[in-house]
Amino acid sequence: MNQITQPQTQLAVNSGKANVSKAERKESKVATTVATQTPYKPKKPVGQMVLFGAMSLSAYLFLFSNEGLVTKTFTLGGWHAAFPVMTAFAFSFIHGAFASNLLSVLGLEAKK
Repeated sequence: MNQITQPQTQLAVNSGKANVSKAERKESKVATTVATQTPYKPKKPVGQMVLFGAMSLSAYLFLFSNEGLVTKTFTLGGWHAAFPVMTAFAFSFIHGAFASNLLSVLGLEAKK
C-alpha cells in the first residue's frame, strides 16, 4: 500500500505577553470587554397591538350590536352600496394590523 502522507503543520500562537504584569493583563481584558457589541434587538410593537386589538374588538361589537341599522342602511341601494365595501376595507385593515403586530410580539417573523 503506497500512501502519500503530507506533513501536518502545527502553528503555535505566542501572544508575546510572557513578561506582562497582572495589571497590564487586566487592562487588556477591560479593553476587550468594552469593545464587544450586543446584538440589535428591535422593539416589540406591544402598544400598537393593544391599540389595534381594542379597535378591532370595538368595531366588531358595534357592528353586531347594531345589526338592524347596518342591514337597513347597507341594503338601500344606489350610492349606499359603497358602505359594505368601505366597511370591509376598514375591518380588513384594522384586523390585519392587529394580527401582524400580535405575531411580531410573539416573535414570529417572515424569513428574509
